[in-house]
Amino acid sequence: MRPLLRCTISALLFGGPFLACTLDVGENFQVAEIVYDDNYFYCQVEPMMFAQGCGSGDPGLGESPQGCHFNRQRLRLTDYAPLTAEQCGDAFEGDLAVPQAAQQNYQSAQLQMEVDPERSPLLNRPTNSVAHPRVIFALDSPEAEIIRIWGGRYSSR
Repeated sequence: MRPLLRCTISALLFGGPFLACTLDVGENFQVAEIVYDDNYFYCQVEPMMFAQGCGSGDPGLGESPQGCHFNRQRLRLTDYAPLTAEQCGDAFEGDLAVPQAAQQNYQSAQLQMEVDPERSPLLNRPTNSVAHPRVIFALDSPEAEIIRIWGGRYSSR
Protein backbone atom coordinates (compact mmCIF):
# COMPACT_ATOMS: atom_id res chain seq x y z
CA MET A 1 0.00 0.00 0.00
CA ARG A 2 1.36 3.41 -0.96
CA PRO A 3 1.29 6.26 1.54
CA LEU A 4 -1.59 8.66 0.97
CA LEU A 5 -1.37 12.39 1.55
CA ARG A 6 -4.62 14.17 2.32
CA CYS A 7 -4.85 17.93 2.71
CA THR A 8 -7.74 20.21 3.47
CA ILE A 9 -8.07 23.96 3.63
CA SER A 10 -9.99 25.22 6.62
CA ALA A 11 -10.91 28.66 7.86
CA LEU A 12 -9.85 29.69 11.32
CA LEU A 13 -12.48 31.22 13.56
CA PHE A 14 -10.46 34.47 13.93
CA GLY A 15 -8.23 34.48 10.92
CA GLY A 16 -7.58 33.34 7.44
CA PRO A 17 -7.47 29.91 5.92
CA PHE A 18 -4.88 27.31 6.85
CA LEU A 19 -3.76 24.06 5.28
CA ALA A 20 -3.93 20.83 7.30
CA CYS A 21 -2.42 17.60 6.01
CA THR A 22 -2.29 14.02 7.18
CA LEU A 23 -0.15 11.24 5.83
CA ASP A 24 -1.39 7.65 5.82
CA VAL A 25 1.79 5.56 5.98
CA GLY A 26 0.03 2.21 5.72
CA GLU A 27 -0.34 -0.73 8.03
CA ASN A 28 3.27 -1.95 8.04
CA PHE A 29 4.94 1.33 8.96
CA GLN A 30 7.92 0.88 11.31
CA VAL A 31 10.43 3.27 12.81
CA ALA A 32 13.95 1.89 13.06
CA GLU A 33 15.39 1.86 16.54
CA ILE A 34 18.88 3.34 16.61
CA VAL A 35 21.30 1.40 18.78
CA TYR A 36 24.70 2.88 19.54
CA ASP A 37 27.82 0.75 20.03
CA ASP A 38 27.65 -0.35 23.66
CA ASN A 39 31.30 -1.45 23.96
CA TYR A 40 32.50 1.93 22.71
CA PHE A 41 30.25 3.56 25.29
CA TYR A 42 31.62 1.45 28.16
CA CYS A 43 35.24 1.76 27.04
CA GLN A 44 35.36 5.43 25.96
CA VAL A 45 32.23 7.51 26.60
CA GLU A 46 31.32 6.48 30.14
CA PRO A 47 34.85 6.80 31.59
CA MET A 48 35.21 10.22 29.90
CA MET A 49 31.91 11.39 31.41
CA PHE A 50 32.96 10.26 34.89
CA ALA A 51 36.43 11.83 34.47
CA GLN A 52 34.74 15.15 33.57
CA GLY A 53 32.58 15.00 36.70
CA CYS A 54 29.32 14.61 34.79
CA GLY A 55 27.92 12.35 37.48
CA SER A 56 29.42 13.76 40.64
CA GLY A 57 29.55 17.42 39.63
CA ASP A 58 32.05 19.83 41.11
CA PRO A 59 31.13 21.23 44.55
CA GLY A 60 34.12 23.59 44.16
CA LEU A 61 32.14 25.31 41.38
CA GLY A 62 29.03 25.61 43.52
CA GLU A 63 27.38 22.42 42.28
CA SER A 64 25.33 20.28 44.60
CA PRO A 65 27.32 17.92 46.82
CA GLN A 66 24.76 15.23 45.87
CA GLY A 67 26.11 15.34 42.33
CA CYS A 68 24.91 16.51 38.95
CA HIS A 69 23.78 13.67 36.75
CA PHE A 70 23.59 11.26 39.65
CA ASN A 71 20.39 13.19 40.47
CA ARG A 72 19.05 14.37 37.10
CA GLN A 73 16.18 12.80 35.23
CA ARG A 74 17.09 13.34 31.56
CA LEU A 75 20.64 12.02 31.65
CA ARG A 76 20.73 10.01 34.82
CA LEU A 77 24.03 8.35 35.63
CA THR A 78 24.62 5.72 38.29
CA ASP A 79 27.90 5.57 40.17
CA TYR A 80 29.54 2.15 40.38
CA ALA A 81 32.99 0.62 40.71
CA PRO A 82 34.99 -0.81 39.15
CA LEU A 83 33.97 0.78 35.86
CA THR A 84 33.36 -1.58 32.96
CA ALA A 85 36.15 0.30 31.13
CA GLU A 86 38.72 -1.51 33.27
CA GLN A 87 38.01 -4.62 31.14
CA CYS A 88 38.66 -2.80 27.86
CA GLY A 89 41.84 -3.28 25.89
CA ASP A 90 42.90 -1.38 22.80
CA ALA A 91 40.00 -2.81 20.80
CA PHE A 92 36.37 -2.22 21.67
CA GLU A 93 35.35 -5.72 20.67
CA GLY A 94 34.59 -8.78 22.74
CA ASP A 95 32.40 -9.65 25.64
CA LEU A 96 32.41 -7.39 28.66
CA ALA A 97 30.91 -8.20 32.03
CA VAL A 98 28.52 -5.26 32.28
CA PRO A 99 26.79 -4.57 35.60
CA GLN A 100 23.23 -3.24 35.74
CA ALA A 101 24.45 0.26 36.71
CA ALA A 102 26.56 0.47 33.54
CA GLN A 103 23.66 -0.73 31.40
CA GLN A 104 21.46 2.00 32.89
CA ASN A 105 24.12 4.62 32.13
CA TYR A 106 24.31 3.38 28.54
CA GLN A 107 20.53 3.49 28.09
CA SER A 108 20.33 6.97 29.58
CA ALA A 109 23.17 8.32 27.39
CA GLN A 110 21.81 6.64 24.26
CA LEU A 111 18.56 8.61 24.69
CA GLN A 112 20.64 11.81 24.51
CA MET A 113 22.18 10.92 21.14
CA GLU A 114 21.11 11.78 17.60
CA VAL A 115 22.11 10.12 14.33
CA ASP A 116 23.81 13.45 13.60
CA PRO A 117 25.98 13.80 16.73
CA GLU A 118 26.29 17.57 16.13
CA ARG A 119 22.59 17.83 17.09
CA SER A 120 22.97 15.54 20.08
CA PRO A 121 22.21 16.84 23.60
CA LEU A 122 25.06 14.62 24.81
CA LEU A 123 27.43 16.84 22.81
CA ASN A 124 25.66 20.19 22.93
CA ARG A 125 24.81 20.45 26.61
CA PRO A 126 28.29 19.89 28.12
CA THR A 127 29.82 22.24 25.53
CA ASN A 128 27.14 24.77 26.51
CA SER A 129 25.96 25.06 22.90
CA VAL A 130 22.56 24.46 24.49
CA ALA A 131 21.70 25.59 28.02
CA HIS A 132 23.76 23.80 30.67
CA PRO A 133 24.93 25.01 34.10
CA ARG A 134 28.59 25.08 33.03
CA VAL A 135 30.94 24.25 30.17
CA ILE A 136 32.33 20.75 30.73
CA PHE A 137 34.47 20.61 27.59
CA ALA A 138 34.93 22.55 24.36
CA LEU A 139 33.38 21.62 20.99
CA ASP A 140 36.88 21.03 19.57
CA SER A 141 38.12 18.95 22.52
CA PRO A 142 39.09 15.26 22.61
CA GLU A 143 36.04 14.67 24.83
CA ALA A 144 33.70 16.09 22.18
CA GLU A 145 35.41 13.91 19.58
CA ILE A 146 34.67 10.79 21.67
CA ILE A 147 30.96 11.65 21.53
CA ARG A 148 31.14 12.34 17.78
CA ILE A 149 32.82 8.98 17.17
CA TRP A 150 30.20 7.20 19.28
CA GLY A 151 27.49 8.99 17.29
CA GLY A 152 28.83 7.39 14.12
CA ARG A 153 28.92 3.91 15.62
CA TYR A 154 25.30 2.80 15.45
CA SER A 155 23.01 0.30 13.85
CA SER A 156 19.26 0.17 13.36
CA ARG A 157 16.96 -2.66 14.26
